[in-house]
Amino acid sequence: MSKKAPLQFGNFTITRDSSNEHDWISIKAISGFWTMRFRDDNEMFERIRLLANNKDFGEYMDTWIKVNFLMSNCTPDAEFMKDFFEAYTKMNERLISRRKQISEEEDKAILEQEKAAYELKEQAK
Repeated sequence: MSKKAPLQFGNFTITRDSSNEHDWISIKAISGFWTMRFRDDNEMFERIRLLANNKDFGEYMDTWIKVNFLMSNCTPDAEFMKDFFEAYTKMNERLISRRKQISEEEDKAILEQEKAAYELKEQAK
């Protein structure tokens, strides 16, 4: 994503701007009445940067931005919020189930390796 040329997704644009200490990604309604910003030390900065620059994710980005816009401009009822959090929980469970799980033995071996590396580093001081 260029720091000068905005990318457009439906009625929204994505821009990347710089300040003294950080870069920012801003998602704005073309009307100018709504903005969402992420600083470069927020994991969403990199996710949005990668997704926005991949044409295969154009429809996804358009939908994701619309969902954020709608949620920030409405007051859903309690039933909707319950349904939303149930769906969110199921999504997280799917993502967690896709992660490679390590065994207790693998975990113990990793901890021992890290401990040995730390001790060597401390001895070298």
